[in-house]
Amino acid sequence: MSYGVTKMATSLFYLVIAVIISPILSQNPGVKMRVTSTGIDYAEKVAKSALTTTLNTIRLPDFNGKDGNLEYWLKNIRLGNVRVPDIDLFLSPGQRGLTMNVRNFGVDVFLDYRARYQLWFIPIDNSGGATVYFKQVELTVTVGIDQFEDTSPKLVSRSCSANIGDFDVNFQGSLAWLLNLFRGLFSGAIRDSIKNTICDKVNEAINIHGADTLRKLPLEADIAEKFVVDYRLLSPVVFTDRYLETQHKGAVYWKADRQSQIPFSPDVIPAWTESSSMLYLWMTDYVPRTLGYAAHTHGYLQYIISPDKLPAQSKSFLNTTCPDSACAGTLIPLLTEKYPNSFVTLTISSSKSPDFNITSNGLGLTLYGTLDLSTSSASAVVTANVVISIVGAAFVRNDRIVGNVAQFRTIIESLNSQIGEIDISSINKALDDGMNMVVIPQLNAVGDTGIALPVLKDLTFQNPRIVYQDKSVLISTNVQYQGIV
Repeated sequence: MSYGVTKMATSLFYLVIAVIISPILSQNPGVKMRVTSTGIDYAEKVAKSALTTTLNTIRLPDFNGKDGNLEYWLKNIRLGNVRVPDIDLFLSPGQRGLTMNVRNFGVDVFLDYRARYQLWFIPIDNSGGATVYFKQVELTVTVGIDQFEDTSPKLVSRSCSANIGDFDVNFQGSLAWLLNLFRGLFSGAIRDSIKNTICDKVNEAINIHGADTLRKLPLEADIAEKFVVDYRLLSPVVFTDRYLETQHKGAVYWKADRQSQIPFSPDVIPAWTESSSMLYLWMTDYVPRTLGYAAHTHGYLQYIISPDKLPAQSKSFLNTTCPDSACAGTLIPLLTEKYPNSFVTLTISSSKSPDFNITSNGLGLTLYGTLDLSTSSASAVVTANVVISIVGAAFVRNDRIVGNVAQFRTIIESLNSQIGEIDISSINKALDDGMNMVVIPQLNAVGDTGIALPVLKDLTFQNPRIVYQDKSVLISTNVQYQGIV
């Protein structure tokens, strides 16, 4: 099987297979993908190029035979100079797939021949080359999506039919009367072989090479090295007259513990009727909520603000004694009095799973935690319950959705001091400064890495647009395929 044929299966219907994975549960999706008829129109161009490349690589087996006094040998038979003027690719809901119709395209067949004719007692031999110009060639293929028993996605050819109309033959050789004796082969045996071979190769590309390629697509994506997002399907691919749609689980797990039960489910994704873009991808708040749940339950949400975590110019901020500058000791004078010439460490640990909210105004994250202020000589000098409210924004970069922190606010809900009465606003100021120097940069680093989206490597987004909906982020985008075009 040639490289071009192998590539056909991944490029001809790339909009379908980019995100296909097997059904496992019945619930609302955490992630949803929709390819519109606009996207299918673009896929026609990709399919045309892929089909042309594939047909130009087809070779037929050698022929030999005898017809009365004529004996012939045909070898080195190959297709070339394929001309595909128009192609029609459309959704076929009844067959749960896509159907491609190609009409009135041309195919040239090049071959070498040898002919022997027994004229009474005299054998006449002739050899040379020939070109057969087949015209009015038609091809109809329907590709569907099923799944293997191991739940990985499976491309299948639902049907394939080819037909060849008229033809012309140009022999490069002498004895035209002899050559015309087996001209009929090209309207019979060779034509039938070409029709069968076209469908054989297309079916092979889809059922074997395309299926194998699709089976290797990752069904998950890593997040911050410790987490993994599950992109398996919750139900079979939906085909309608206007779009095809896939619904994905979208749950995030701790990589070392993927069996944990998540105590909540995704909400219903808001309705969407616009179809001007090729591709729409919804990521609901279920994705970051499950990320927050996994992070909290596995002790990942802990931030230590200590001198070794700060840049050199900011290390003195944690000193208890600082006569010529501002530091923890100036914010909380009791620290200087009780623990002079020391430094403090702030430890923030989550006390419950974070809340993540998506509204039409943007992204919101609320962290709940405990604050522990210790010195180099005493632990738990000050403890507090804190709530940190964060407002963020989402962006699309390449094949990832990324984000950053736009602003935050900290609230001290309760305070326990071992060194006497402390002004809560002082602790709040120390916490805000620590957040700016350590926590927010760490959150932005994770947000900048982002979450990989379930698309093929050769697929790039063109002018993606972010739309904030109730409890979901929608990516509306056109696409460009970088494979065979």
